[in-house]
Amino acid sequence: MKINYLPDEHFFGGAVNDGIFMPYSCGFSRDLRVWHAGNQATSALLSDRGRLVYSDRPFLYDFGEDGITAEGENIAVEQCGDTLKDAYLTMRDHLADKTCVGQMPPADMFAVPQYNTWIEMEWDCTQEKVLRYAQEILAHGYPAGVLMIDDCWCRAYGDWEFDTARFPDPKGLVNELHDMGFRVMLWCCPFVSPDTAVFRRLEADGALVRTADGQTAISHWWNGYSAVLDLTVPAAARWFDEQADRLMAAYGIDGFKMDAADPEYYPDGFVFSDGSQRSFQAKKWAEIGAKYAYNELRAGFNAGWLPVANRLRDKNHSWTADGLNTLVPDGLAMGLCGYQYLCPDMIGGGMVPDFHRAGFVFDSELFVRYCQVAAAFPMMQFSRAPWKVLGEAEQRLCLEAVALHTRMADTIVRLAEDCAATGEPMLRSLEYVFPHRGYAAVSDEFLLGNDILVAPQLQKGVQCRQVILPDGVWADENGRIYTGGTYTIETPLSRLPVFTRKDI
Repeated sequence: MKINYLPDEHFFGGAVNDGIFMPYSCGFSRDLRVWHAGNQATSALLSDRGRLVYSDRPFLYDFGEDGITAEGENIAVEQCGDTLKDAYLTMRDHLADKTCVGQMPPADMFAVPQYNTWIEMEWDCTQEKVLRYAQEILAHGYPAGVLMIDDCWCRAYGDWEFDTARFPDPKGLVNELHDMGFRVMLWCCPFVSPDTAVFRRLEADGALVRTADGQTAISHWWNGYSAVLDLTVPAAARWFDEQADRLMAAYGIDGFKMDAADPEYYPDGFVFSDGSQRSFQAKKWAEIGAKYAYNELRAGFNAGWLPVANRLRDKNHSWTADGLNTLVPDGLAMGLCGYQYLCPDMIGGGMVPDFHRAGFVFDSELFVRYCQVAAAFPMMQFSRAPWKVLGEAEQRLCLEAVALHTRMADTIVRLAEDCAATGEPMLRSLEYVFPHRGYAAVSDEFLLGNDILVAPQLQKGVQCRQVILPDGVWADENGRIYTGGTYTIETPLSRLPVFTRKDI
């Protein structure tokens, strides 16, 4: 299918991790049937001229000089109005699960920070380390929040029972964390280690993905080689629910970080029981995650509008287009793809290999700026302990960012409630709220709802930046009043510029 451009038309959507490329330009292409770029995806492209290109299935899109070439099944083009918001709301009407209207993650997922053990502990997660991490969070002035125990807590993948060599008293640990004020989540994935009792049971039940010749498929993923739950098989989804329910009943676990399910881990030749395309594994995984109030997912397909905490793809500890500078454009893209309740990656970056590359140097300025961006997102998440890597001054700035987030908590939660009811994104681009004013390419500032504008500093060593304020009256965080226009403002390391619209 060829879709010709309208005059001065700009397109967004598709894969969240492609936010840095939005609006798309000639030469960009993505095949959602194969790869979601490591994050959430929605089979829809939206334009700021009110057009929607969409399907209920993944498709390929290729941006050329005079139009878009789309290849796939059930692709439709619809003129929905004349704005980006019009296209978005029509996409919602076509693709959203209407049974989820009004549902959202718990308020404390938004109101207080989340803490994850991954970067702090990597593959050496133990009960002792988790407890010490929680104690140090409180001792250094950070509020209790949601604590996610990441990989390596279990005996094997798919064997969702605590490794007692690492966690000798898991119920005691969870009780102690609860007493300290933390909610506790466990990492899990749809992979199953071969040569285990769980593998043999699931294989016998027909609950694992197979190859075209009927053999059990083995996927090569970041932690090795594993079989894969076929989530299109009712017995597989039911089995996972049984494991999750058991963990909650036996140990008091509050929820689950549900990792993986990306289509790239299911190469050609992998066959799902219902004949669906590999992208739908991510959709099924998100639907399972939505059953649990406390959840987090990084992958998804046409799974927007579920009551799910969606995290951006793991970022590098860098100022470049694979690190800090992707947070805002990818966050905007996440909202436009229908994933409302968004969390940036772990503060400072969550890509483990990056911290072990030759010549790696930790950048405290980057960490602080990352923390400031996260503080203004609907959710914020730590992993690397700030008190271990920052000096006293930078540590104080991180605490100030956390204090800002907690001061904004009531506003953020109310916005989440409104978005649950309307289906609109929490993080919004200037073009979404103020259409046809030349803002389509603005991706270094964002709006929380319609009335809070955030313009973080994203450049190393830079102490000022230009800020675009749409028409109206705006007050910055110090009470200074601005009218619409473009301003150069000072951005010392201690400042996150936040503007609130007053003429409403």
